[in-house]
Amino acid sequence: MWHRREVVLGGALTLLFASSQSCYCHDASAPHSRGCCLHPDDVNSIYPSGTSTALSGDDTIIPNSGDREFDFALAQTLYMLSKKFDVRPGFAYYDDSAGQNAYATLTVRLSNADGTVLFGKGLLSKLRHMQESPEVGVAGVCAHEFGHIVQYRLGLIDKVNAGQPTAKRCELQADYLAGYFAGLRKLEHPNFPAAIVGVTLRGFGDTLFNDPGHHGTPEERGFAVMRGFEAASSGKGLNDAIEESTTYVLSI
Repeated sequence: MWHRREVVLGGALTLLFASSQSCYCHDASAPHSRGCCLHPDDVNSIYPSGTSTALSGDDTIIPNSGDREFDFALAQTLYMLSKKFDVRPGFAYYDDSAGQNAYATLTVRLSNADGTVLFGKGLLSKLRHMQESPEVGVAGVCAHEFGHIVQYRLGLIDKVNAGQPTAKRCELQADYLAGYFAGLRKLEHPNFPAAIVGVTLRGFGDTLFNDPGHHGTPEERGFAVMRGFEAASSGKGLNDAIEESTTYVLSI
């Protein structure tokens, strides 16, 4: 069992992210987007044609950050995410100097891909400077974005956001799925520092309650990750976890 204090208390990591800088920033390049689901009208400014895109379901294609060792490890993580979530999005970096972020979009630059995950280079640099298990922090954000790809594939974004002034429900469901992935990894590798996923996403919580891109408070985000972790720990399959996460966020 992953106790709530493991999410709330993260030592140096909690201090590192205590400024409550959310994954959603006021990105001037994506004015139509709510949260980190990229609006079609913002795609070309964030993800222009010709962008180099790796396919996460093929571990022979390595996304290029300029660090070969890191890129190889990330490619393996993306491959595992594709397998665990049964989706196969493309993956690309983008210039997030207008606001550190990561996005998921249905837009593809490759055939047979389930949308695309876009990771801001500034956000990547921030996460890689974490003091504890930075690679797991990066994996947690990737898992959150893959969660959005799952939502796109199943038509869940409109369902959970219906009638809501913010993207909070959609974002918390993606947090739940990130926690589910962390739980699966913990089952496979008992030494996997799963709590880092919760601490990282909790640290990106915000209190911008009236902002359309509101992701949820730090406490809400950490608790959503914990719920997903517990679903994996109890042996729930992906379909059951998706159903439970939908019920959970609709109750918020």
